[in-house]
Amino acid sequence: MKILIAGGSGFIGKHLTNLLEKDKHEVFILSTQKTLCTSNQNFIYWNPKEKMIDSTFSIKDCTIINLAGAGVADKRWTAERKKEIIDSRVDSLQTLFSAIEKKQIETTHLVSASAIGFYGEADKIFTEEDKSDASFLSSTCQQWEYEALRFEQLNCLVSIARVGIVLGKEGGALKEFLKPLQFGIAGIPSSGKQIYSWIHVADVARIFYFLANEKKAGIFNAVAPNPCTINEIFTALKKHKRTFLTAHAPEFVLKLMLGEMSIEVLKSCIVSSQKIEQTGFSFLYNNIEDCVKSFWGKS
Repeated sequence: MKILIAGGSGFIGKHLTNLLEKDKHEVFILSTQKTLCTSNQNFIYWNPKEKMIDSTFSIKDCTIINLAGAGVADKRWTAERKKEIIDSRVDSLQTLFSAIEKKQIETTHLVSASAIGFYGEADKIFTEEDKSDASFLSSTCQQWEYEALRFEQLNCLVSIARVGIVLGKEGGALKEFLKPLQFGIAGIPSSGKQIYSWIHVADVARIFYFLANEKKAGIFNAVAPNPCTINEIFTALKKHKRTFLTAHAPEFVLKLMLGEMSIEVLKSCIVSSQKIEQTGFSFLYNNIEDCVKSFWGKS
């Protein structure tokens, strides 16, 4: 296959690119980093804010995988940052849509990221059929998915992966969890009993590959089969990474530190992986113990 990845130089994108290139697929990456694009012919410069892709680039018969979007947890959610989070996702998809209309890109399949932030908090297991809530992150996901589904107007098959909390040694949520451990202490949000629907970075890359390769249309949750509490994540870290002390950060402290973002840190969200498994996808890492062990290899 020829694969065009938007946002391919990020955490998930690097894993996905390695996976695709290992299987000898031809990969092109749309990047906003000009230095990467001048030093590597497979990196193509684009500027979604200006709805622009390098005019010297064109591609036919490709599959688009869209991972583009500003990091949700990178900065405090000011009004300006919230606008940037939404615009980065909407602008990226609108830029791709326009490029297809202009025949700069010729494709019949879009695989686009979304997030389980689409769902709220409830005493239930969320499936792809459940409705969104009124939170900022849910609103962001709704707009993100709306723009992706518009590609059906261009006779494109559309696959959407609602990605859970991604765990990887060099990025994602696990990297943030590890930062305080250099001082021998783990700061656990609130009681630590919140349930996180997580996924190993290798599996999330494999899901995007799977959806592209198998031409699976629709919306799929990209989460591991066994969600766990934050406390269970740190128990696995203590077993496989190092010994450390734990301290629980009170809710009011998190709200002061994180503002509105604290809603996502403090909420429990149990999300089902059943639909993607029923399509034939098989996870490498089903439980948090095996996930954490894969990063350090200790027994």
